[in-house]
Amino acid sequence: MKNNSEIYRANKLNILLAAFILLAINLGCSFSGGNFAETNGPKPDMPSTEQQNVLVKQTLKEFTKGIESGDFSSLRATSSKEFQSAVSAENLKKGFQSIIDKKDSLVPILKSADSKTPQFSNTPEIKQNGAYTTQYSLIFPVDKLNPKFDLIYIWQDSEWKLLSIEVKFNSQ
Repeated sequence: MKNNSEIYRANKLNILLAAFILLAINLGCSFSGGNFAETNGPKPDMPSTEQQNVLVKQTLKEFTKGIESGDFSSLRATSSKEFQSAVSAENLKKGFQSIIDKKDSLVPILKSADSKTPQFSNTPEIKQNGAYTTQYSLIFPVDKLNPKFDLIYIWQDSEWKLLSIEVKFNSQ
């Protein structure tokens, strides 16, 4: 039998998770993997422009697949361990529900971005904040909605993996 403090802690975690989801929905759709372990290995090389484009387009494909199907398990599977432990596929669906609700008009726009070159609004660089990360703030000039993405990747298992995603459209 659980004592009152155990029940209180469980309820507190549920309330915090619900607050996190509501905050993400109200402030724009974004999810982050949070804290990460220290990196002791050598600093990775900065990906070439071509590699950066492939990386963000692959994330976009997985994101679009999640919007279209309502299932974000594929996006999570290709993300960092921190991202996977911080948010479930179901919570991603809840957080991106406002975009899913508009999928008939937004999915074609997102799919058309695959044939475009992303326009970076920052100069990507590798930072070390306990682990190596790189951030890409970009738009795909495909439509008047100009989808904006803020993607943070972490160097993990000898490759860049998604740590955080924020998506906005001009209409949001």
